[in-house]
Amino acid sequence: MSLDAVRPRRWGRDRWALVPLLLLAWALRLPPLLGNRFHADEALYGYWGLLIGRGRDPWLATVPVYKPPVLPYLVAGVQALFSNPGGSSGGNCEFAVRLPGLAAGLLMVPLVAALAHALYDGRWTAAAAAVGMALSPFAILFSATAFTDPPMVALGLAACVAAARGQPGWAGLLAGLAFATKQTGLVWVPLALGASFVQSPKSEVRSPKSDWSLVISHFSFFIFHFLFVALLVFAWDMVRVGQGAESFWQMGVSGYGGLRLIWPQELWARLCGWIGLARYVFVSPAVSGVLLVGLPLLIRPKSEVRGPRSEVRGHDLGRCRYARGSLADLLLVFFSLVYFLFHWLWAFPVWDRYLLPLVPVLAVLLGRVLARFAHRLQSAIVHWSLFIGHCSLVIVHWSLVILLVVPAFNAAHSRYPVGGDHGAYDGINEVAAFLHGLPEGTVVYQHWLGWHYEYYLFDAPVYLAYWPTPAWLARDVRAFGAEEPRYITFPSWESPARVEWALAGVGYELEPALTTTRRDGTPSFTVYRVKNADSRTSTDK
Repeated sequence: MSLDAVRPRRWGRDRWALVPLLLLAWALRLPPLLGNRFHADEALYGYWGLLIGRGRDPWLATVPVYKPPVLPYLVAGVQALFSNPGGSSGGNCEFAVRLPGLAAGLLMVPLVAALAHALYDGRWTAAAAAVGMALSPFAILFSATAFTDPPMVALGLAACVAAARGQPGWAGLLAGLAFATKQTGLVWVPLALGASFVQSPKSEVRSPKSDWSLVISHFSFFIFHFLFVALLVFAWDMVRVGQGAESFWQMGVSGYGGLRLIWPQELWARLCGWIGLARYVFVSPAVSGVLLVGLPLLIRPKSEVRGPRSEVRGHDLGRCRYARGSLADLLLVFFSLVYFLFHWLWAFPVWDRYLLPLVPVLAVLLGRVLARFAHRLQSAIVHWSLFIGHCSLVIVHWSLVILLVVPAFNAAHSRYPVGGDHGAYDGINEVAAFLHGLPEGTVVYQHWLGWHYEYYLFDAPVYLAYWPTPAWLARDVRAFGAEEPRYITFPSWESPARVEWALAGVGYELEPALTTTRRDGTPSFTVYRVKNADSRTSTDK
């Protein structure tokens, strides 16, 4: 019997339900995007975009680059769109740099729904997965950043959707673009191949030999298109290396300090660290508990439970659907487990952004667990009350919305310590505006805020000078301090005492010129002018 005769549920009108969900997701992601200042990495990516867009270094050969090329050139394109036709600074705004992350965060919502529907052919599974993705505090806070992770995850997720829909060429291209956005985009390759494998064919039932021929054909198409993108990335890198730059791949590995297996004494501390970050994926203890309890039940062998209005008829076809759903469950659970173990047992830094690829996978699994529970509940009570039985699906899914709405609201107000900046760099824009208005040739010393200065003061007429030690700073001021005005900024978490002592030894002192505060009223930055102590003494006299 042809499987074409058994069409999956059409998902046409249901897609329109994503529109209000996307609007809600957009509204939740805007406050942290507009309210938080740049993390150091975000400022660096914005600086790379300016180097490309302004034509100063289109190949990024003069700066250390440890990421593939997609995000810097994407940021440069967005900055060009936001720039003034007759000016040069219009595109230099935080919103332009974060726009790719915002777009990627919004795209993850329908992509998660599409992946769930392609793997399980269930609109309720897709709906719950989309709600989990839209209201995940983890996803909200990272969608409001300019990190490479949101675009990488969105592209990898799109590759899995294409693979699950039987489009290996597109899947390979998208997986390649995920790698071209961040090196860890390689994690999507096995997941996309697995999604292609578990997807049932849409043609006549064939012999095992023809099935394996189809698998090999899909695999070949996928690898060819993936390698095409990967070769372009390394060709770009070779051009940079030919101009004297260091390879982004080597820079990325050395930036981690070299990857190794962790030491036994690190096991417990790292496990606690990763679990502490993972609890912010959904925050709600009820939702996290349902997911943890439901995952072992998904991979336990059992017959599939279908609703009373299932459109599938026939014992064999029901088993075929069950096999596909079970394989998808195993694939997603196995991927999540291996991904977590890999980051736990290898010496990756315990950084929240590394957990972002797990969020869409866990959202799909959450949708699967809730849909199965709702179908069981529906089957149990439909004979008692037909109306309540049909409402069980709606009740379960609205319960998910209710449980996640408060964590999502708190995430929109940056109340969880994941994602970008949460107040540490409040006031950096005021500092940049003050320094930008200084006379041409003014020397601005920097030690902690180098990447911020490179971005915010890109077109400023000041000269940036890095000071490694207070003794070096004192020698430089003694030699050149009488020539140009000199300023130095201290964040609140650093004391100027050592610098003041070193400058006093050469006859100079620090005079406060500007103090900024955080949103809670505490000081964030203090800008000092380096001033000759003798001139102040004579003025006082």
